Amino acid sequence: MTIVYTLKKMKDTEELHLFEATLNTNKTCTPKKLSICQKTDTSDSAENKFACYTESAARKNCAEIGRQVCGTCVSHLYESYDK
Repeated sequence: MTIVYTLKKMKDTEELHLFEATLNTNKTCTPKKLSICQKTDTSDSAENKFACYTESAARKNCAEIGRQVCGTCVSHLYESYDK
């Protein structure tokens, strides 16, 4: 199972949150219900900024977008400790 990332824009705040997603065999992906920070739900989103990105591609794109991305969510892409 390959983990990828989807960045969703929230309806009310327009803040962007990352969701872990599972890559399907047909190259689409299914995001988890809750964002990485556990504060937003997929049903609260207005649109995807990107979908099915690898960790490195998600990190690069979030850095380019900047402060609009939830800091807690994006920090997950920079973990350096073993879980």
